[in-house]
Amino acid sequence: PPKWCRIDSDAAIQWFPLVDPLPDVLPLNTAGRCTCGVIASLDTPTRLLPCTIFGSHRSYSRMIEVRQCAACTLGKKFAGPDLRELGLFNFNNRSIYTHELLNAFTSSMTAHELPFHAFATTVDRSYMEHGSPSTFVSDETFRRVWYTFRRVQILGDSFECKDCGPNPPCVIFDGLTAGIPASKLTSTLAPPTKIVPDAPVRHSVR
Repeated sequence: PPKWCRIDSDAAIQWFPLVDPLPDVLPLNTAGRCTCGVIASLDTPTRLLPCTIFGSHRSYSRMIEVRQCAACTLGKKFAGPDLRELGLFNFNNRSIYTHELLNAFTSSMTAHELPFHAFATTVDRSYMEHGSPSTFVSDETFRRVWYTFRRVQILGDSFECKDCGPNPPCVIFDGLTAGIPASKLTSTLAPPTKIVPDAPVRHSVR
């Protein structure tokens, strides 16, 4: 998880800050894994492919070391490096994203309302200001990248208040980061602010 939202139980999980400057060639230090799930053979020779690294303020052109995947049809796919030790997320060997960029969306989304489109637009404008050699990706592409990154992160369901500990007597949720699909609406679903007749009365809470 991002460093800002870690609790004591996350201390053993390694954190990977962005390496600066980034190497000209992103190395393949292991056999490499293809998007189809197959681990490439170490006997397969490596080759270099051009790739684009997307950061918060600009993109960078680099080369990435890969191995051809024998399991994929016509060998059109390649097994590439993980790159987490560089603070990078390898989406598809061609498009690489910095952890800092992806965690920035997580931080902003949890602090205030922020659609993917608004975030992608803001980053794209920053690319223009910093003279980036390429524009930022579309909000649809960034949405796929962020959810893919989210799935490989170690994010548990543990929560803890710095003052009250892991089990506070009262928790107040203010706002929603995502709407409820219409297909999930039922007659028993109500906003959290609705007062019901048998609701507990907490005199210590204003």
